[in-house]
Amino acid sequence: MMEESEIKELVEKISDGKYKVENNDIFRVMVALNNRVKQLYKQTYNPPTNNDLNKVIHTVLDKMNTLEKKIKDLK
Repeated sequence: MMEESEIKELVEKISDGKYKVENNDIFRVMVALNNRVKQLYKQTYNPPTNNDLNKVIHTVLDKMNTLEKKIKDLK
C-alpha cells in the first residue's frame, strides 16, 4: 500500500508535468485512498444503540397518536 507521502510526491510530479501517469499508478493510488476511507469510516461510524432506536420509535408513535386524535376530532 502506498504511504501518504508517496501519494503526495506522485501528485506533485503529475502536477508539474514531470511524470507520465500509468494505469498501475492510478490503481495503486485508488487502492490506497480506498483503504484510507475505509479506515476513517470505521473510526467515525457509530451504529445506533437500542436506546436511540427506542427514542425514535416512541417519538413516531407520539406523532401518530396526535394525528389520530386530530383526525377523530375532525369527524
